Amino acid sequence: MTRKLIIACLVSCNIVAASAQKVLTDWSITDDCTAEPVGFEADLTPLFDKNDLSVFTIADFQGTEEVILHARRPYVLKGFTIVSSDQADADLKQLQLQVSEDGQSWRTVRTYSVSFTGRHTERQFNGGPSTAYSHFRIGFKQNNGASELRISDIQLLGYPLSDDDNLATAANGTITGAPKVRNIANLIDDAPSTMTEIQNADRQQIDNFDGQTRYNGLQNAWVQYEFQEPTAISAYAVGLTTSANRDRRPSCWELLASDDGSEWVTLDLQHNAASMAIDLYEQRYELGRPGANVDYAGVAERLMRFCEENLERRQGTGGLYWICDWSANPQNVNEDWGGYWWAAHAVDNYLDAYERTQLSSKLSKIQQLVNGTRARNGNTLINHFYDDMEWLALALLRASQMNATLNRQYYNQVITLFDDIVGGWDDMDGGGIHWNKNITGDGKGKNSCSNGPALILAARLYQHTQEEKYLDWARRIYEYMRDHNRFPDGVVKDTPQNDNHEVTFSYNQGTWVGGLLEMYKITGDEVYRQTATDLLDLLMFGKWYSPHGIMNERQNYNQDDGGLFKGIFIRYLTDWILSGCLDADRQYRYAKWLTEQARSAALSSILKPEFIINPYWNQQYANANVTHDTSRQQSGMMLMEAVTRLQRAGILTADYGLTNPNIGRPFRFYRLNITETQNSGDVMLGSWKLYGPATTAITSPRVLPVAPALQPRDLLGRPSDSARILIQNGKKYMNK
Repeated sequence: MTRKLIIACLVSCNIVAASAQKVLTDWSITDDCTAEPVGFEADLTPLFDKNDLSVFTIADFQGTEEVILHARRPYVLKGFTIVSSDQADADLKQLQLQVSEDGQSWRTVRTYSVSFTGRHTERQFNGGPSTAYSHFRIGFKQNNGASELRISDIQLLGYPLSDDDNLATAANGTITGAPKVRNIANLIDDAPSTMTEIQNADRQQIDNFDGQTRYNGLQNAWVQYEFQEPTAISAYAVGLTTSANRDRRPSCWELLASDDGSEWVTLDLQHNAASMAIDLYEQRYELGRPGANVDYAGVAERLMRFCEENLERRQGTGGLYWICDWSANPQNVNEDWGGYWWAAHAVDNYLDAYERTQLSSKLSKIQQLVNGTRARNGNTLINHFYDDMEWLALALLRASQMNATLNRQYYNQVITLFDDIVGGWDDMDGGGIHWNKNITGDGKGKNSCSNGPALILAARLYQHTQEEKYLDWARRIYEYMRDHNRFPDGVVKDTPQNDNHEVTFSYNQGTWVGGLLEMYKITGDEVYRQTATDLLDLLMFGKWYSPHGIMNERQNYNQDDGGLFKGIFIRYLTDWILSGCLDADRQYRYAKWLTEQARSAALSSILKPEFIINPYWNQQYANANVTHDTSRQQSGMMLMEAVTRLQRAGILTADYGLTNPNIGRPFRFYRLNITETQNSGDVMLGSWKLYGPATTAITSPRVLPVAPALQPRDLLGRPSDSARILIQNGKKYMNK
């Protein structure tokens, strides 16, 4: 049973949050430089590797050490960013920046005082000389008193004085734009300060709940370049406005390509694009490359470590459970059990970790969580809430498929749970499974949360047993949800009686499309795939749950039970990406959308070194002294583990870049389709550039360790050669 009720006017639980974007840009001037240390010996890689957790160190810091950067061509420096380390007394306190045309005669730009608000956080410094330079010297003058200096990252930001690599010129083709675009030629005039504008771009309101107006993103806000001959590109850049016009900078966009200007494929998607408070710099994107260097497996492990160190409690001699809430202030810690269905997802969290690592220690935690759940549930896994049992049954079925020991322990229990669950079906209101066993009281409703997971469970049991009774149940539940629990546009209702189009929840969408995937795998009937992809397209690219590009539960249902909603949606979206059942362009778009959520969350929303994740994946808690729901941490782990699943499947490269068969193909038409700005209905851009062959970078591609591939097993625990995607899980609650 849910431990708390979420009320309709839910607010963000009095947490002061700082809005943030990705800490690191995908590309900076340092990527076009070679670097040398002066006055010391050290590996410079961590200083420029776009990893906010790696640390560059000068062990015996004297205050005379420097790094010289030699650029391939002259750059106009507009500012720089620096990211703090893991140790406050080793942070840089004073930095001197010098520039040179020849690497011999140096001009001092300024000596900067540097301070930080926390660990692995960023400072931005705007301004620089108006003249272009090819050499930059960074002098480390003071730190905060430790014997060593520690810095996570430095990026120099600006634009090249002359960009001969740019192919999108007036000589090579034609630039056009949507009807509201003004001064389109400014995009290719090689003058960064002249702007192309879209004033009052088209967009539509999609809801207005409790005074919060939300829109479906910008529409018809695009610019297009047509080459005279088909041309392949490997990168592109967008030149940004002054910081005074920062609200008008794009934050979300698509890079599309076409042979004929009519049928388009996707080359890139960007969400919550980093936009520093720096004037007129360029953001550059290498197609297929990961940009900022995030080790998602490492982030997932650190998020789990937080759970083990701060949320885990013992239950008897062989069990454990996770508490409701954590806070750095002991008076705010809620030691209550998070509840049955949170525990079910904790089992899934450990199954994700086991799938990634194959460590027996993860199996032990799974067993202890199940033991703790049974003990706290009256020494049984049968529960009053049908949906709670569905979540646990899905997790235990997945465990049974994944490991022989777990199969022997849990498969029969899955069948017992399923039999109890379908006992909640009756013909009242056309069928469906009740929310709980008080069918004349608060369990009268046939909620989507008690039918979507049951659809997945029944379909998966059929796939693994071939017993027709499970397929019969799957069809019955599918037909009930299809006919009773959806709005005309396909969005899943909370209950058949709730016709408020704004009160919908992401985890209900997730289990519905998850059930459709299982039915499609069983039957091959195109209606299941079409229904699922139509809804997923709307949810992700119609801005239903991500009006500013990064997923946010509607009406701010991001806490308590709602903290799990997004993670459940992510789980079943990931199943679709891995299924092999999507067309190539959708597979890329869905995978890129998912990785953009994870990258934003990893760089923007995790408070370090605690590794607690804000439920808003584009902003960070202002400090650690907050009440942090365990459910929020669970969704964050689901997101990070989803990316590792894509990597292990080969959809992502070893360093988490995203493969795309269209990259490298020659096209006549390229379109930059802007779908959201920082905070305005207007758009301003100084330039848009397209690049051919990749240029030399300062560092070679970062290759992160790849977790061993999972050995699939059947329900008896025997190794299986099946390439079928293994079963997954998810869940939510709302106002009851």
